[in-house]
Amino acid sequence: MFKKMIMVGLVLAAGMGQTAADGKIYVQLPDLSGYSGTEAKTFLKEVVLANVVSSNCAGYEITDEEWSLLTDSADLLAYGQLKLAVGPYDDQYYKPAFAALDAPGTCEAEGPKVEAVLNQLVKDGGSREALPDQATAYEEWRALMDRLQAEAETPTPGETKTK
Repeated sequence: MFKKMIMVGLVLAAGMGQTAADGKIYVQLPDLSGYSGTEAKTFLKEVVLANVVSSNCAGYEITDEEWSLLTDSADLLAYGQLKLAVGPYDDQYYKPAFAALDAPGTCEAEGPKVEAVLNQLVKDGGSREALPDQATAYEEWRALMDRLQAEAETPTPGETKTK
């Protein structure tokens, strides 16, 4: 029994190099700084819908690495390019994407577009492969997300945020 517990521990420890404690895998993120205004809003809608469809529609599943690429890229667009706070981001993008799942034919119509969205993110510099040092990748990702979310929630001079 003790031998079995040691083996399980070794297997789990070996896997920790690849994934974070929460199971998230970190990948190279694309440079989305060229997206702004309507183009950023349109692409964010596509990325969020690709995430929701690939997570909920049979036949359009993606890898954990691709899921990280989609979700983190959506956050880069929402917080970094569009300066959306969490509430408006959820209300304007995720709620409509989940609502779309209730419409007949959404999976069939949107599922094939998932690959095109992933390809665009790779073209923009993202990767479908896990970064080799997941611990460092997590620290860098956390710092980036904290900074972008703080900037998104801080009104720019002359601008007032409302609830």
